[in-house]
Amino acid sequence: MKRWQAAEFGEVEQVLRLEEVPVPTPGPGEALVRVLAASLALPDLMMLRGEYPLVPAPPVTPGQEVVGIVEQAADGFPYAPGTQIVGGALTGGLAEYTLVPGWSAMPVMDGLSIQQAVGFVGSFHVAHIGLHHRAHLRAGEVLLVVGGAGRTGSAAIQVGKALGATVIATARTQSKARFCEEQGADLVVDLADPTTAAAIAELTGGRGVDVVYDTVGGDAYTQATTVLARSGARVLIVGFASGTPARPDGQDLLSRDYAVIGTLSSFRNDAERTDTLEALAAMVATGQIDPPVNAVHAFADVPEALARRAADASGQTVVTLTQPARAQASA
Repeated sequence: MKRWQAAEFGEVEQVLRLEEVPVPTPGPGEALVRVLAASLALPDLMMLRGEYPLVPAPPVTPGQEVVGIVEQAADGFPYAPGTQIVGGALTGGLAEYTLVPGWSAMPVMDGLSIQQAVGFVGSFHVAHIGLHHRAHLRAGEVLLVVGGAGRTGSAAIQVGKALGATVIATARTQSKARFCEEQGADLVVDLADPTTAAAIAELTGGRGVDVVYDTVGGDAYTQATTVLARSGARVLIVGFASGTPARPDGQDLLSRDYAVIGTLSSFRNDAERTDTLEALAAMVATGQIDPPVNAVHAFADVPEALARRAADASGQTVVTLTQPARAQASA
């Protein structure tokens, strides 16, 4: 089968190659999936550059999430061959076939196109887990989304609005600010602008924000904590698009009485999973959330797609595949 991969870390144009590799064999609880579409996001670029802690060494195949057809299901995988699913790609999604673990797999949700569904787990699931299950965001509270134009940030804007919050988003350019407004943000600010604190104070009646959803890290995290409401605010650390992780200040945490919570896409128990899936399905059905797809690329154009993703991180970037005949897993 064909798979895009890099044998060493570096910039996409220099290291990513289309290779012929064996079709992988699913282990217990896994399935071999024929890929229909794969998502591209900032972590893919970070993986290729050696900046992503979950990928310590090459080879690297980008594409963390796929929509595809189950070709071969090992014992313990919850869906039968022929089922169209969305799930995490264990061997990389930018390939004709990949392995998907059962814990991450689920049927494509009604009301979503393949292009919308392929990034749904890594964006809208994370947003609902973080905002509802971790931060317990309540209707009427104020949410600040740091990095609102990105895939995970735009999902947080939509989910935050669906949960009844007033949403402030951060953006560094006019085009990204417009995109955040299109997702439903009530106010868009630049954290580096000296007038931002006053604008947030005016919107919140001087109280500050109740929840921060930080996808950027670095200085943006530090700037965001300066506009928190005192006593009881919550900060969700979701990513570090800046390349620098957030570094919480213990003295500030103590003196202003707020919580910092790390947030991933994993559910703590079956009840959380059921609640999130049912809540998001209802939000899709009622039009409260509508995943934005910024660009769709062909499988042959992956290096160009990643380069464009680096230049514009707004919304969802998708790679679609033209599928070959059915394959057999390698021995």
